[in-house]
Amino acid sequence: MTLSEDQIKGEIAKRWDYSSQRYDNYHGHGIKSDEEVAFWKALFERILPGERLNVLDVGCGTGEISLLLAGMGHTVTGIDLSEKMLDRAASKAKAMAQAGRGVDARFMIGDAETLPFENSSFDAVVARHVLWTLPNPQNAVTGWTRALKEGGTLAIVDSLWNDGSLETRLRRKIGDFLILVVERNDISKDRYSPELNSTLPHSRGISADTIRAYMENAGLRGIGTENLADLIEIQKRHMPFRYKISYKYNYYAVCGTK
Repeated sequence: MTLSEDQIKGEIAKRWDYSSQRYDNYHGHGIKSDEEVAFWKALFERILPGERLNVLDVGCGTGEISLLLAGMGHTVTGIDLSEKMLDRAASKAKAMAQAGRGVDARFMIGDAETLPFENSSFDAVVARHVLWTLPNPQNAVTGWTRALKEGGTLAIVDSLWNDGSLETRLRRKIGDFLILVVERNDISKDRYSPELNSTLPHSRGISADTIRAYMENAGLRGIGTENLADLIEIQKRHMPFRYKISYKYNYYAVCGTK
C-alpha cells in the first residue's frame, strides 16, 4: 500500500504519541545522569554561536534538549508533530517553574519539513534523532537553513541506528527480549511499521556523510562533525544491561553555519 503525504505524517505523529509516556525512560532519549547533562552542555557551548540565543529545537519530543538549552540561558522554541510529546514537554517545563527553575521555552505543533516561521528567525536550529524519521530530509535541512539568521548554526545529532548486520540484529533481539521480560514492555511496538519504513529514505538511521551532503546542498558552510563516542560511553555507564546490549552506535553531531 502506498501512503500519501498526509498519511505518512499522520502515522509518524501516531507512533510518537504512542511512545510519549515511556520516551524519557529509554536510555539514550531521556538524559539520565549529571554526567550526561554536563556533556551536552559542554557540546552546545562549543558548537552554538554565543549566549542567550534564540534557538529552534526541531522534533523536540518531550523537550529534553529544549529544556537543557533553555536552562543554559537560551530562548527555545520546540516543535513536534506529536501532541502528546509536546504535552510531556510542557509538563516538564511547568514542573521546573514550580521548583523555582523556570526557563524561557515554549512548545508548539509543527512539521519539521514545513516550518511555521519566517526566514532568518533563529540564531540556531538543533535537531536530535529527527532527520532519519523524515520522508523528505533534504527539504527539511533546506528549510532549517532558511530559518537561520546569517551566521547562525544548524546542529544535527543522529546516528546510523541499524546497520543491518547479523551482530546488530542479534543484539536487538536479545535486548528486546530482556526488556519484555523485565519491564513487560514490547519495545517493538514503539518502532515504525514496515509500510511507514518503506516511505523513509533513512529508516535505519543516517550517516554523518549523508547529513553533510544535505547541509552542503542547503548552502551551509564550515561543516564539521563531532564524534560522540564519549557520550555513548557515559550513557552506557548509567543503563541496565537490557539496554546496554544493543546500544552500539556511531553517534555524532554535524554542524554547519549559514
